[in-house]
Amino acid sequence: MSHHHEGTFTSYDGLTIFRRSWLPDGDPRAAVMLVHGLGEHSGRYAHVADRLTASGYAVHALDHRGHGRSEGKRVYVKSYDEFMADLIQFRALVERSHPGLPVVALGHSMGGNLVMGHVLDHQDGLAGMVLSGPALKAGDELSPAKVTIFKAVAKIAPGLRPEGLDAEAISRDPAVVAAYQADPLVFTGKISAGLGAALLDAMDTFPARYASLSLPILLLHGSEDRLTNIEGTRELEREATNAAVTAHYYDGLYHEVFNEPEQDRVLDDLVAWLDALTASPPS
Repeated sequence: MSHHHEGTFTSYDGLTIFRRSWLPDGDPRAAVMLVHGLGEHSGRYAHVADRLTASGYAVHALDHRGHGRSEGKRVYVKSYDEFMADLIQFRALVERSHPGLPVVALGHSMGGNLVMGHVLDHQDGLAGMVLSGPALKAGDELSPAKVTIFKAVAKIAPGLRPEGLDAEAISRDPAVVAAYQADPLVFTGKISAGLGAALLDAMDTFPARYASLSLPILLLHGSEDRLTNIEGTRELEREATNAAVTAHYYDGLYHEVFNEPEQDRVLDDLVAWLDALTASPPS
């Protein structure tokens, strides 16, 4: 049984950021800092948290600025640094809640991009990193010319919204897609050029820094993911030469591997990795 708590914190620029936690019965083995994807919110991960708390892990999640129950212009940032500042604050809250306990950062999709951005600068003190369908590389549909135009538009009109997500691509389960589309806290409109460019700029810097990673990493990606580029995950697996990388590529699964019909298998893989990590934490 998990114990669910809700709260907020104030960002460096005065926004109220919503957060929630799920705590297990008894003392947790580790704390998982969960970072959600583009347009969605932390509440969509309650079933993931339930599985983790049942195995003895505390789970903490936030709604990004401009997402879910947090303040801010919807799905918009002026700069990537705004996301990074929020994650630094949020991680500090998690660490204060569990002094001395191992902390693992888990990011999905855009959240995987943000976790990577955070970890590359602040990996000390983290026990591990989990990335699910991470947005680490532009998709094949974004040619170099399109990327250049997109970034140029973002500089002139960062609030312009040229692109949206295909809800049908998140899961093969029609019930998951229907719930996503009906959820009033999910933003299903087009994303801002400013946010998109911020993510693309971050992606450009990542590969040259993968060799600096030295913490255990778990990668989870569906082979039929049409929303993020699986080649970015494979590149990380290949280039993070100083990290202990475990990768699971799930044949036939779509973008949200935690929301596919095979989700129990994915969650079992996650828990098994966490159990091994906490049984012999890195020195």
